[in-house]
Amino acid sequence: MTSRILLLTGFVPVGKTQIQRMGVTDEPVLLTSMSGKSSFRISIPTLGPAVIASHLLEHGVGIEVYDYFQDDIDWTNARIIGISSTFMDLDTVREIAARIRCESPSAAIILGGPLSWSVPTSDLLAIIPELDYVVEREGEETFLDLITALSQGRGAENVRGIVYRSQQGPVRSPARNPLSDEQLPRPAWELMGIPSDSRLPVLPVETSRGCPYNCAYCSEVRYWGKPVRYKTPERVTNELLDNAIRYGIRTFRFADSCFSAPVSRSAVVCDRIYEDCTGRGYDIRWSCYARIENLSAVLLEKMKRSGCIALDIGVESGDIDILQRMGRKYSPEIAVKVSHMARDIGIITNFNIVVGFPGETRESIKRTIDILNRAAPDTFSCFQLFLAQNSAAYLNPHEYGIEGEGLTWKHSTMSSEQAAQAMVDIPREVTCSTSFPGGEYVACYLTSVGYGFEEIRRFYRAMATITEESDNHEALATLGDVFKNLEKYL
Repeated sequence: MTSRILLLTGFVPVGKTQIQRMGVTDEPVLLTSMSGKSSFRISIPTLGPAVIASHLLEHGVGIEVYDYFQDDIDWTNARIIGISSTFMDLDTVREIAARIRCESPSAAIILGGPLSWSVPTSDLLAIIPELDYVVEREGEETFLDLITALSQGRGAENVRGIVYRSQQGPVRSPARNPLSDEQLPRPAWELMGIPSDSRLPVLPVETSRGCPYNCAYCSEVRYWGKPVRYKTPERVTNELLDNAIRYGIRTFRFADSCFSAPVSRSAVVCDRIYEDCTGRGYDIRWSCYARIENLSAVLLEKMKRSGCIALDIGVESGDIDILQRMGRKYSPEIAVKVSHMARDIGIITNFNIVVGFPGETRESIKRTIDILNRAAPDTFSCFQLFLAQNSAAYLNPHEYGIEGEGLTWKHSTMSSEQAAQAMVDIPREVTCSTSFPGGEYVACYLTSVGYGFEEIRRFYRAMATITEESDNHEALATLGDVFKNLEKYL
Protein backbone atom coordinates (compact mmCIF):
# COMPACT_ATOMS: atom_id res chain seq x y z
CA MET A 1 0.00 0.00 0.00
CA THR A 2 1.23 3.52 -0.82
CA SER A 3 2.95 5.37 2.01
CA ARG A 4 1.29 8.58 3.13
CA ILE A 5 2.33 12.07 4.21
CA LEU A 6 0.37 13.71 7.04
CA LEU A 7 0.45 17.26 8.38
CA LEU A 8 -1.02 17.92 11.84
CA THR A 9 -2.34 21.26 13.03
CA GLY A 10 -4.88 22.60 15.52
CA PHE A 11 -5.59 25.04 18.35
CA VAL A 12 -4.61 23.86 21.83
CA PRO A 13 -7.71 23.46 24.04
CA VAL A 14 -8.32 26.25 26.56
CA GLY A 15 -8.59 25.16 30.17
CA LYS A 16 -8.27 26.52 33.68
CA THR A 17 -4.71 27.82 33.21
CA GLN A 18 -5.57 29.88 30.15
CA ILE A 19 -8.76 31.23 31.71
CA GLN A 20 -6.82 32.30 34.80
CA ARG A 21 -4.46 34.27 32.54
CA MET A 22 -7.50 36.29 31.51
CA GLY A 23 -7.86 37.46 35.10
CA VAL A 24 -10.24 34.83 36.50
CA THR A 25 -8.32 33.71 39.59
CA ASP A 26 -10.96 31.49 41.22
CA GLU A 27 -12.81 28.58 39.71
CA PRO A 28 -13.02 29.07 35.93
CA VAL A 29 -16.67 30.05 35.76
CA LEU A 30 -16.49 30.31 32.00
CA LEU A 31 -15.92 26.58 31.91
CA THR A 32 -18.01 25.27 34.75
CA SER A 33 -21.00 27.59 34.45
CA MET A 34 -21.37 28.02 30.71
CA SER A 35 -19.83 25.15 28.81
CA GLY A 36 -20.02 22.44 31.44
CA LYS A 37 -16.61 21.22 30.28
CA SER A 38 -13.15 21.06 31.82
CA SER A 39 -11.75 22.69 28.70
CA PHE A 40 -12.94 23.99 25.37
CA ARG A 41 -11.51 24.80 21.98
CA ILE A 42 -12.70 26.53 18.84
CA SER A 43 -11.64 24.90 15.59
CA ILE A 44 -10.32 27.41 13.07
CA PRO A 45 -8.18 26.70 10.01
CA THR A 46 -4.51 27.64 10.35
CA LEU A 47 -2.57 29.22 7.53
CA GLY A 48 0.81 27.45 7.65
CA PRO A 49 -0.37 23.90 6.86
CA ALA A 50 -2.74 25.20 4.16
CA VAL A 51 0.00 27.01 2.19
CA ILE A 52 2.51 24.18 2.63
CA ALA A 53 -0.06 21.65 1.42
CA SER A 54 -0.87 23.90 -1.54
CA HIS A 55 2.82 24.10 -2.47
CA LEU A 56 3.23 20.33 -2.27
CA LEU A 57 0.14 19.73 -4.42
CA GLU A 58 1.50 22.11 -7.07
CA HIS A 59 4.58 19.86 -7.24
CA GLY A 60 2.63 16.61 -7.45
CA VAL A 61 3.05 15.52 -3.83
CA GLY A 62 -0.06 14.18 -2.12
CA ILE A 63 -0.61 15.24 1.47
CA GLU A 64 -3.35 14.96 4.09
CA VAL A 65 -3.97 17.69 6.67
CA TYR A 66 -5.55 16.85 10.03
CA ASP A 67 -6.71 18.89 13.00
CA TYR A 68 -5.09 16.87 15.78
CA PHE A 69 -7.67 17.89 18.37
CA GLN A 70 -10.78 17.37 16.27
CA ASP A 71 -10.27 14.90 13.42
CA ASP A 72 -10.15 11.12 13.54
CA ILE A 73 -6.64 10.56 12.22
CA ASP A 74 -5.91 7.55 10.06
CA TRP A 75 -2.31 6.60 10.89
CA THR A 76 -2.17 3.68 8.45
CA ASN A 77 1.05 3.61 6.39
CA ALA A 78 1.94 7.16 7.46
CA ARG A 79 5.61 7.45 6.50
CA ILE A 80 6.21 11.15 6.99
CA ILE A 81 4.31 13.23 9.58
CA GLY A 82 4.71 16.97 10.02
CA ILE A 83 3.61 19.00 13.04
CA SER A 84 2.75 22.68 12.57
CA SER A 85 3.39 24.50 15.86
CA THR A 86 1.49 27.70 14.95
CA PHE A 87 -0.90 27.42 17.91
CA MET A 88 0.91 24.79 19.95
CA ASP A 89 3.20 25.00 22.95
CA LEU A 90 6.18 22.81 23.73
CA ASP A 91 4.28 20.41 26.00
CA THR A 92 1.59 19.89 23.37
CA VAL A 93 4.10 19.13 20.62
CA ARG A 94 5.86 16.67 22.93
CA GLU A 95 2.54 14.91 23.57
CA ILE A 96 1.73 14.74 19.85
CA ALA A 97 5.19 13.48 18.89
CA ALA A 98 4.98 10.72 21.51
CA ARG A 99 1.64 9.59 20.13
CA ILE A 100 2.94 9.61 16.56
CA ARG A 101 5.84 7.39 17.56
CA CYS A 102 3.36 5.01 19.19
CA GLU A 103 0.92 4.97 16.26
CA SER A 104 3.54 5.03 13.47
CA PRO A 105 6.85 3.76 14.88
CA SER A 106 8.78 4.05 11.62
CA ALA A 107 7.47 7.45 10.48
CA ALA A 108 9.78 10.43 10.09
CA ILE A 109 8.55 13.19 12.42
CA ILE A 110 9.12 16.79 11.31
CA LEU A 111 8.42 19.95 13.31
CA GLY A 112 7.89 23.38 11.77
CA GLY A 113 6.42 26.73 12.73
CA PRO A 114 7.16 29.30 15.47
CA LEU A 115 8.58 26.85 18.03
CA SER A 116 11.39 26.02 15.62
CA TRP A 117 12.54 29.64 15.83
CA SER A 118 11.64 30.83 19.31
CA VAL A 119 13.06 27.80 21.17
CA PRO A 120 16.69 26.69 20.67
CA THR A 121 16.68 23.71 18.34
CA SER A 122 19.04 21.76 20.60
CA ASP A 123 16.45 22.13 23.37
CA LEU A 124 13.64 20.98 21.08
CA LEU A 125 15.52 17.82 20.09
CA ALA A 126 16.50 17.11 23.70
CA ILE A 127 13.04 17.67 25.15
CA ILE A 128 11.22 15.86 22.33
CA PRO A 129 13.33 12.79 21.50
CA GLU A 130 10.79 11.60 18.91
CA LEU A 131 11.56 14.52 16.58
CA ASP A 132 13.74 13.62 13.60
CA TYR A 133 13.87 16.95 11.78
CA VAL A 134 13.10 20.58 12.51
CA VAL A 135 12.24 22.92 9.63
CA GLU A 136 13.49 26.41 10.39
CA ARG A 137 11.70 29.51 9.14
CA GLU A 138 9.65 29.38 5.92
CA GLY A 139 8.44 25.85 5.24
CA GLU A 140 7.14 25.39 1.70
CA GLU A 141 10.35 24.67 -0.24
CA THR A 142 12.14 23.09 2.72
CA PHE A 143 9.34 20.65 3.48
CA LEU A 144 9.08 19.73 -0.21
CA ASP A 145 12.84 19.07 -0.52
CA LEU A 146 12.95 17.08 2.71
CA ILE A 147 9.97 14.94 1.73
CA THR A 148 11.50 14.31 -1.68
CA ALA A 149 14.84 13.26 -0.17
CA LEU A 150 13.20 10.94 2.35
CA SER A 151 10.85 9.41 -0.23
CA GLN A 152 13.80 8.64 -2.51
CA GLY A 153 15.75 7.05 0.32
CA ARG A 154 18.37 9.79 0.35
CA GLY A 155 19.73 11.47 3.44
CA ALA A 156 18.86 15.04 4.41
CA GLU A 157 22.42 16.36 4.16
CA ASN A 158 21.68 18.45 1.09
CA VAL A 159 18.36 19.89 2.27
CA ARG A 160 18.64 23.55 3.21
CA GLY A 161 16.80 25.09 6.16
CA ILE A 162 16.63 22.15 8.56
CA VAL A 163 18.17 20.80 11.76
CA TYR A 164 18.49 17.04 12.11
CA ARG A 165 20.06 14.48 14.42
CA SER A 166 23.43 12.86 13.86
CA GLN A 167 25.78 10.73 15.97
CA GLN A 168 27.76 13.89 16.69
CA GLY A 169 24.66 15.83 17.78
CA PRO A 170 22.26 18.25 16.06
CA VAL A 171 23.32 19.40 12.58
CA ARG A 172 22.04 22.65 11.08
CA SER A 173 22.04 22.86 7.29
CA PRO A 174 22.65 26.14 5.42
CA ALA A 175 19.75 28.61 5.46
CA ARG A 176 17.34 28.72 2.54
CA ASN A 177 16.45 31.81 0.54
CA PRO A 178 12.80 32.80 1.05
CA LEU A 179 10.16 32.64 -1.66
CA SER A 180 9.55 35.75 -3.74
CA ASP A 181 6.27 37.62 -3.40
CA GLU A 182 5.04 36.08 -6.68
CA GLN A 183 5.75 32.57 -5.34
CA LEU A 184 3.70 32.88 -2.16
CA PRO A 185 1.04 30.17 -2.56
CA ARG A 186 -2.68 30.50 -2.01
CA PRO A 187 -3.91 28.17 0.77
CA ALA A 188 -5.47 24.81 -0.13
CA TRP A 189 -8.40 25.11 2.27
CA GLU A 190 -10.22 22.12 0.81
CA LEU A 191 -7.58 19.86 2.40
CA MET A 192 -8.70 21.16 5.78
CA GLY A 193 -12.33 20.30 5.15
CA ILE A 194 -13.44 23.84 4.26
CA PRO A 195 -16.28 24.68 4.20
CA SER A 196 -17.15 22.90 7.43
CA ASP A 197 -20.11 22.96 9.78
CA SER A 198 -17.85 22.32 12.78
CA ARG A 199 -15.29 25.09 12.14
CA LEU A 200 -15.98 28.77 12.60
CA PRO A 201 -16.52 30.54 9.25
CA VAL A 202 -13.30 32.55 9.52
CA LEU A 203 -10.21 32.22 7.32
CA PRO A 204 -6.74 33.69 7.82
CA VAL A 205 -5.42 35.60 4.82
CA GLU A 206 -1.79 36.49 4.17
CA THR A 207 -1.29 39.75 2.27
CA SER A 208 2.44 39.97 3.08
CA ARG A 209 5.28 38.06 4.72
CA GLY A 210 7.68 39.74 7.06
CA CYS A 211 7.83 42.84 9.22
CA PRO A 212 9.45 46.17 8.28
CA TYR A 213 10.29 46.91 11.93
CA ASN A 214 13.01 45.63 14.26
CA CYS A 215 11.60 45.45 17.79
CA ALA A 216 14.29 44.24 20.18
CA TYR A 217 12.14 41.62 21.95
CA CYS A 218 10.70 40.03 18.80
CA SER A 219 12.16 37.03 16.97
CA GLU A 220 9.56 37.14 14.20
CA VAL A 221 11.25 40.13 12.55
CA ARG A 222 14.05 37.71 11.61
CA TYR A 223 11.88 34.65 11.05
CA TRP A 224 10.56 35.75 7.64
CA GLY A 225 13.61 37.73 6.57
CA LYS A 226 13.74 41.09 4.83
CA PRO A 227 12.66 42.80 2.71
CA VAL A 228 8.98 42.25 3.37
CA ARG A 229 7.20 40.47 0.52
CA TYR A 230 3.88 42.03 -0.42
CA LYS A 231 1.08 40.54 -2.47
CA THR A 232 -0.49 42.97 -4.90
CA PRO A 233 -3.83 44.48 -3.82
CA GLU A 234 -5.43 42.66 -6.77
CA ARG A 235 -4.18 39.28 -5.50
CA VAL A 236 -5.55 40.09 -2.06
CA THR A 237 -9.05 40.98 -3.24
CA ASN A 238 -9.13 38.03 -5.66
CA GLU A 239 -8.40 35.69 -2.76
CA LEU A 240 -11.09 37.30 -0.60
CA LEU A 241 -13.65 37.04 -3.38
CA ASP A 242 -12.69 33.45 -4.14
CA ASN A 243 -13.10 32.50 -0.48
CA ALA A 244 -16.49 34.21 -0.37
CA ILE A 245 -17.73 32.57 -3.57
CA ARG A 246 -16.18 29.11 -3.21
CA TYR A 247 -16.51 28.58 0.54
CA GLY A 248 -19.21 31.05 1.53
CA ILE A 249 -16.85 32.70 4.05
CA ARG A 250 -16.74 36.49 4.38
CA THR A 251 -14.92 36.98 7.70
CA PHE A 252 -11.12 37.03 7.67
CA ARG A 253 -8.08 37.61 9.86
CA PHE A 254 -5.20 39.20 8.03
CA ALA A 255 -2.24 37.21 9.34
CA ASP A 256 0.42 39.76 8.33
CA SER A 257 3.01 40.69 10.96
CA CYS A 258 1.89 44.29 10.45
CA PHE A 259 -0.98 44.93 8.04
CA SER A 260 -0.89 48.70 8.63
CA ALA A 261 2.64 49.21 7.27
CA PRO A 262 3.50 50.84 5.04
CA VAL A 263 0.52 53.13 5.49
CA SER A 264 0.25 53.95 1.78
CA ARG A 265 0.02 50.28 0.82
CA SER A 266 -2.46 49.47 3.60
CA ALA A 267 -4.69 52.33 2.41
CA VAL A 268 -4.64 51.04 -1.17
CA VAL A 269 -5.53 47.50 -0.05
CA CYS A 270 -8.46 48.87 1.99
CA ASP A 271 -9.68 50.89 -0.99
CA ARG A 272 -9.47 47.86 -3.26
CA ILE A 273 -11.41 45.70 -0.80
CA TYR A 274 -14.13 48.34 -0.70
CA GLU A 275 -14.23 48.70 -4.49
CA ASP A 276 -13.72 45.07 -5.57
CA CYS A 277 -15.59 43.24 -2.80
CA THR A 278 -18.15 45.58 -1.25
CA GLY A 279 -18.79 47.10 -4.68
CA ARG A 280 -19.77 43.65 -5.98
CA GLY A 281 -22.13 42.93 -3.10
CA TYR A 282 -19.71 40.95 -0.90
CA ASP A 283 -19.58 42.62 2.51
CA ILE A 284 -16.21 41.50 3.80
CA ARG A 285 -15.37 41.66 7.52
CA TRP A 286 -11.80 41.45 8.81
CA SER A 287 -9.34 42.08 11.64
CA CYS A 288 -5.54 42.41 11.75
CA TYR A 289 -2.37 43.28 13.60
CA ALA A 290 -1.48 47.00 13.41
CA ARG A 291 1.28 49.38 14.47
CA ILE A 292 -0.02 52.16 16.69
CA GLU A 293 1.75 55.07 14.95
CA ASN A 294 0.36 54.01 11.55
CA LEU A 295 -3.23 54.53 12.63
CA SER A 296 -4.29 57.99 11.55
CA ALA A 297 -7.92 59.05 11.31
CA VAL A 298 -7.69 58.71 7.51
CA LEU A 299 -6.43 55.12 7.59
CA LEU A 300 -8.88 54.09 10.31
CA GLU A 301 -11.76 55.41 8.21
CA LYS A 302 -10.52 53.46 5.18
CA MET A 303 -10.18 50.35 7.32
CA LYS A 304 -13.69 50.72 8.69
CA ARG A 305 -15.19 51.32 5.24
CA SER A 306 -13.56 48.17 3.88
CA GLY A 307 -14.92 46.01 6.71
CA CYS A 308 -12.44 46.25 9.60
CA ILE A 309 -14.02 45.07 12.84
CA ALA A 310 -11.04 44.81 15.19
CA LEU A 311 -7.36 45.71 15.54
CA ASP A 312 -4.68 43.95 17.56
CA ILE A 313 -2.27 46.77 18.42
CA GLY A 314 1.19 46.49 19.94
CA VAL A 315 1.34 49.36 22.43
CA GLU A 316 3.85 47.40 24.57
CA SER A 317 4.48 50.06 27.25
CA GLY A 318 3.29 53.39 28.60
CA ASP A 319 6.86 54.46 29.32
CA ILE A 320 8.61 56.38 26.55
CA ASP A 321 12.10 55.28 27.60
CA ILE A 322 11.09 51.60 27.51
CA LEU A 323 9.57 52.12 24.07
CA GLN A 324 12.76 53.71 22.78
CA ARG A 325 14.86 50.80 24.06
CA MET A 326 12.46 48.37 22.42
CA GLY A 327 12.95 50.10 19.09
CA ARG A 328 9.42 51.50 19.05
CA LYS A 329 10.00 55.19 18.44
CA TYR A 330 6.71 56.84 19.33
CA SER A 331 5.09 58.52 22.28
CA PRO A 332 2.75 56.36 24.38
CA GLU A 333 0.24 59.23 24.29
CA ILE A 334 -0.68 58.24 20.73
CA ALA A 335 -2.36 55.15 22.18
CA VAL A 336 -4.98 57.30 23.88
CA LYS A 337 -5.81 59.15 20.67
CA VAL A 338 -5.97 56.01 18.50
CA SER A 339 -8.17 54.12 20.95
CA HIS A 340 -10.69 56.95 21.13
CA MET A 341 -10.77 57.41 17.33
CA ALA A 342 -11.28 53.69 16.75
CA ARG A 343 -14.10 53.48 19.30
CA ASP A 344 -15.84 56.50 17.76
CA ILE A 345 -16.02 54.86 14.32
CA GLY A 346 -16.87 51.37 15.61
CA ILE A 347 -13.60 49.40 15.53
CA ILE A 348 -12.75 47.07 18.43
CA THR A 349 -9.23 47.52 19.84
CA ASN A 350 -6.97 45.18 21.78
CA PHE A 351 -3.74 46.60 23.20
CA ASN A 352 -0.79 44.25 23.74
CA ILE A 353 1.62 44.99 26.59
CA VAL A 354 5.08 43.48 27.20
CA VAL A 355 6.02 43.36 30.89
CA GLY A 356 9.63 43.26 32.03
CA PHE A 357 11.75 44.63 29.20
CA PRO A 358 15.16 45.91 30.44
CA GLY A 359 14.60 49.19 32.25
CA GLU A 360 11.16 48.15 33.51
CA THR A 361 10.38 49.27 37.04
CA ARG A 362 7.30 49.64 39.19
CA GLU A 363 7.15 53.28 38.07
CA SER A 364 7.21 52.39 34.36
CA ILE A 365 4.47 49.83 34.98
CA LYS A 366 2.38 52.53 36.67
CA ARG A 367 2.75 54.64 33.52
CA THR A 368 1.53 51.72 31.43
CA ILE A 369 -1.49 51.29 33.71
CA ASP A 370 -2.22 55.00 33.37
CA ILE A 371 -2.13 54.82 29.57
CA LEU A 372 -4.46 51.79 29.56
CA ASN A 373 -6.95 53.54 31.83
CA ARG A 374 -6.92 56.74 29.79
CA ALA A 375 -7.02 55.00 26.41
CA ALA A 376 -9.65 52.48 27.57
CA PRO A 377 -9.24 49.99 24.71
CA ASP A 378 -11.94 47.34 24.60
CA THR A 379 -9.44 44.71 25.75
CA PHE A 380 -5.78 44.48 26.64
CA SER A 381 -3.34 41.58 26.83
CA CYS A 382 -0.26 41.45 29.06
CA PHE A 383 2.64 39.21 28.12
CA GLN A 384 5.67 38.61 30.28
CA LEU A 385 8.86 39.31 28.34
CA PHE A 386 9.91 36.11 26.59
CA LEU A 387 13.62 36.29 25.84
CA ALA A 388 13.38 34.44 22.54
CA GLN A 389 16.36 33.21 20.60
CA ASN A 390 16.97 35.25 17.44
CA SER A 391 15.57 38.41 19.05
CA ALA A 392 17.94 41.38 19.31
CA ALA A 393 17.82 41.30 23.12
CA TYR A 394 18.77 37.60 23.13
CA LEU A 395 21.54 38.00 20.55
CA ASN A 396 22.99 41.10 22.28
CA PRO A 397 22.52 40.47 26.02
CA HIS A 398 25.33 42.80 27.07
CA GLU A 399 23.88 45.69 25.09
CA TYR A 400 20.51 45.23 26.79
CA GLY A 401 21.90 44.23 30.18
CA ILE A 402 19.91 41.03 30.45
CA GLU A 403 20.76 37.41 31.13
CA GLY A 404 18.76 34.21 30.87
CA GLU A 405 16.35 32.91 28.24
CA GLY A 406 12.69 32.26 27.67
CA LEU A 407 10.62 33.26 30.69
CA THR A 408 13.56 33.01 33.11
CA TRP A 409 15.77 36.10 33.07
CA LYS A 410 16.96 39.07 35.07
CA HIS A 411 18.35 42.54 34.48
CA SER A 412 19.32 45.46 36.69
CA THR A 413 15.76 46.73 37.28
CA MET A 414 13.60 43.60 37.31
CA SER A 415 13.62 39.81 37.43
CA SER A 416 11.26 37.46 35.63
CA GLU A 417 9.67 36.62 39.01
CA GLN A 418 8.90 40.28 39.61
CA ALA A 419 7.47 40.59 36.11
CA ALA A 420 5.24 37.59 36.77
CA GLN A 421 3.87 39.33 39.86
CA ALA A 422 3.27 42.51 37.84
CA MET A 423 1.26 40.42 35.39
CA VAL A 424 -1.10 39.65 38.26
CA ASP A 425 -1.22 43.24 39.52
CA ILE A 426 -1.84 45.09 36.25
CA PRO A 427 -5.35 43.71 35.53
CA ARG A 428 -6.39 44.63 39.06
CA GLU A 429 -5.37 48.26 38.55
CA VAL A 430 -6.77 48.73 35.04
CA THR A 431 -10.41 49.65 35.55
CA CYS A 432 -11.35 51.01 32.11
CA SER A 433 -10.55 47.98 29.95
CA THR A 434 -10.94 44.20 30.08
CA SER A 435 -7.93 41.91 30.47
CA PHE A 436 -8.59 39.40 27.73
CA PRO A 437 -5.76 37.78 25.75
CA GLY A 438 -6.87 37.40 22.15
CA GLY A 439 -9.49 40.12 22.26
CA GLU A 440 -9.12 40.92 18.56
CA TYR A 441 -9.30 37.23 17.63
CA VAL A 442 -12.50 36.77 19.59
CA ALA A 443 -14.07 39.88 18.04
CA CYS A 444 -13.42 38.38 14.64
CA TYR A 445 -14.84 35.02 15.66
CA LEU A 446 -17.99 36.54 17.14
CA THR A 447 -18.50 38.65 14.02
CA SER A 448 -18.45 35.49 11.91
CA VAL A 449 -21.52 34.17 13.76
CA GLY A 450 -23.47 37.42 13.60
CA TYR A 451 -22.38 39.57 16.56
CA GLY A 452 -22.13 43.34 16.06
CA PHE A 453 -19.87 46.01 17.56
CA GLU A 454 -21.94 46.79 20.65
CA GLU A 455 -22.72 43.11 21.33
CA ILE A 456 -19.02 42.28 21.29
CA ARG A 457 -18.25 45.16 23.63
CA ARG A 458 -21.02 43.92 25.94
CA PHE A 459 -19.37 40.50 25.98
CA TYR A 460 -16.04 42.03 27.03
CA ARG A 461 -17.71 44.03 29.80
CA ALA A 462 -19.34 40.82 31.04
CA MET A 463 -15.91 39.17 31.10
CA ALA A 464 -14.60 42.01 33.25
CA THR A 465 -17.60 41.77 35.59
CA ILE A 466 -17.33 38.02 36.04
CA THR A 467 -13.73 38.28 37.25
CA GLU A 468 -14.98 40.43 40.15
CA GLU A 469 -18.48 38.99 40.68
CA SER A 470 -18.55 35.32 39.68
CA ASP A 471 -22.29 35.09 40.40
CA ASN A 472 -23.39 38.24 38.54
CA HIS A 473 -26.55 37.05 36.76
CA GLU A 474 -26.50 39.61 33.96
CA ALA A 475 -22.88 38.86 33.08
CA LEU A 476 -23.49 35.12 33.28
CA ALA A 477 -26.46 35.48 30.94
CA THR A 478 -24.38 37.43 28.41
CA LEU A 479 -21.57 34.89 28.48
CA GLY A 480 -24.03 32.02 28.39
CA ASP A 481 -25.58 33.43 25.23
CA VAL A 482 -22.17 33.55 23.57
CA PHE A 483 -21.36 29.98 24.53
CA LYS A 484 -24.72 28.81 23.28
CA ASN A 485 -24.15 30.39 19.88
CA LEU A 486 -20.64 28.95 19.67
CA GLU A 487 -21.55 25.54 21.07
CA LYS A 488 -21.41 23.71 17.73
CA TYR A 489 -17.82 24.92 17.23
CA LEU A 490 -16.51 24.00 20.70
